Amino acid sequence: MSIGSINPLLPNLQPIKSATQQASKVEEGGAQSSFGDMLNNALKEVNDLQNEANDNIEGLTLKKEGVTPHSAMVALEKADVAFQLMNAIRGKIIRAYEEVIRTQV
Repeated sequence: MSIGSINPLLPNLQPIKSATQQASKVEEGGAQSSFGDMLNNALKEVNDLQNEANDNIEGLTLKKEGVTPHSAMVALEKADVAFQLMNAIRGKIIRAYEEVIRTQV
């Protein structure tokens, strides 16, 4: 069996990059963001989901065109799950902060 038929395909193959190589490229590109920025963006996303759910429910009650009970329930559940996750993360951040405060130097 000859591997000669495979050789033309080899130049097109790209090596798989590890997560650390990809992370270093992000840092080099200047797209680095602080923890506060990341948290702020996450809060904005949760707020957007809440607003979308409110709009869908309002559209459902006012019988607006294109709003179905299914889409309203999906938007509401998305907002609920995002809020629960945000609340759980908030609790963990507070517990970590309290632990750091209790640490004696």
